[in-house]
Amino acid sequence: MQQTIRTTIIATALSFSIGNAIGASYDTLPKGVRLGGYRHVLTDGINSDYGSSTTESKYALRESLDAKNLESINEATKEYFKQLKSINSAAYDDFTFGEYSADAEGRVSVNGFGLGWGITNKLTAYFSVPIYNANVKLNISRTKGNNHQATINQLNQNGTLTAEQKVVRDITAQLPDAKEELLQSIIVNYYQYKPIGNWEAQGLGDTEIGVIYKVLEKETYGAAIAGGLVLPTGRVDDPDILQDISFGDGQSDIFAEAFLGKSFFKRKLDLDLNFRYTYQMSSEKRLRVPESYDFPLSRKTDNFSEKLGNKINISFGPTYHITHWASVSATYGVENQGVSKYESKNTEANQILAHNTNSESHNIRVAANFSTVSLYQMQKFVMPLSVSLRAQKKIAGRNTPKHSQYELDFKFFF
Repeated sequence: MQQTIRTTIIATALSFSIGNAIGASYDTLPKGVRLGGYRHVLTDGINSDYGSSTTESKYALRESLDAKNLESINEATKEYFKQLKSINSAAYDDFTFGEYSADAEGRVSVNGFGLGWGITNKLTAYFSVPIYNANVKLNISRTKGNNHQATINQLNQNGTLTAEQKVVRDITAQLPDAKEELLQSIIVNYYQYKPIGNWEAQGLGDTEIGVIYKVLEKETYGAAIAGGLVLPTGRVDDPDILQDISFGDGQSDIFAEAFLGKSFFKRKLDLDLNFRYTYQMSSEKRLRVPESYDFPLSRKTDNFSEKLGNKINISFGPTYHITHWASVSATYGVENQGVSKYESKNTEANQILAHNTNSESHNIRVAANFSTVSLYQMQKFVMPLSVSLRAQKKIAGRNTPKHSQYELDFKFFF
């Protein structure tokens, strides 16, 4: 689908990892021990995405206000262009109010807070909630003017015009110039969107509540399982704002997760595998009713039942322990989301909304990790805590924004 102004950008979810903070990926907290966590995530400028063909394209809109785009606005424009086409089909094909281009760039920072509690030595409960700060810069410029005079000249080439044809020519001569102010007026007054321009907001994201259970632990390998809910506490996309960013999906999710780990060379090297499946429940939402796969604007809104596609996340990679308090790691991650489904009385709109909603992304993450847990146990440090510095880059994908992100992760035990 042709890229439009609207860019729905959701930063990578903040999962509250217990295992990486205290040892192997499958580790849980000892009974009675609590863990507090803070994570700061910062993205670079998000100004492109991987489309349905997996190729990268900029977040940019280039729209020509030609006859095909304008004739369906109302009955008057439909009749005008019908008459224009019957008089001179070339004039109809060439007609334009002008061409506009728009480019958008979004930036997102997230502060995540979480708490974990060791119910038993094998069972840990936790919750986490992110707070988003996002802004979108939108620049609109006119790249081509109207050709009203050329249209009049083409009409005059038809020789003697009938009275009805002269009316069409006179209307063309009186058409206004579609400057940026007129474009803004059409978007606000006719399509009833809020004014387009720069946008920013701050607020909660979706809250995750879960438990982790250690099912196996041997000297060099182990496994754990997890499950829980993601609650819709984040702001959702506003159908009346073209350039906003949602902080949540607007419905509850159920997830199940598995952690597998294997150590080598007397625990100097760890290999970890993580698998997570998320089932996204359906919800009722007010959305714009699209009329075209290509034209992004729609005047009408209606209620839809939305069932977002379920998600699968897989990540794996090594961790090398330089000392008992410092390590470095690398992770390759894949996320796949299925096609969304929409149900309403608007049959065609249901199909348009679902088009290209499946997505896939491939990420590489590197991290430096520091932990004072062993130093605390040896009474060489005042408190047990861990700090991680991470950088992540999206290297490929389909129907997903391209961005890099940087994280500071801080956890302390009490």
